[in-house]
Amino acid sequence: MAKLVPGEGSVATYGELNKARRRDDNLTAHHIPSDAFMKAKVSGYTRNKGISIWMEQPYPGAAGRHRQTLSYGSSPDLSVSPRQALAREVWDVRLIYRQQGLYTPDIRRSLQQVIKQNKLTWVGTFNKVRNRR
Repeated sequence: MAKLVPGEGSVATYGELNKARRRDDNLTAHHIPSDAFMKAKVSGYTRNKGISIWMEQPYPGAAGRHRQTLSYGSSPDLSVSPRQALAREVWDVRLIYRQQGLYTPDIRRSLQQVIKQNKLTWVGTFNKVRNRR
């Protein structure tokens, strides 16, 4: 049965999580929305400022929850709004944890924190876009 890695689900900026990382902890900071999406869409964004969640990624190896995400190793869909990208990627991570029986109240709160921190850090970026006719 799958288990959470100690520290998994912690939320902070990529830079903060990267500084706190320890050798052989089997964790990596996963940007939500993806780093590539934010670089393309948000003025003033940098990789280290991106809101991230620690996810399992065994090293060495080819497995882990981080590698199962839709955005891992793929180009971003730049046709969607930042709000849609945030929602898709939160939903994706939620699904991964649910499928493995690990969608705990702590992981749920972590994903809510990802949303909140993105909205606070990138004010206005994730607002609803109204169709203009």
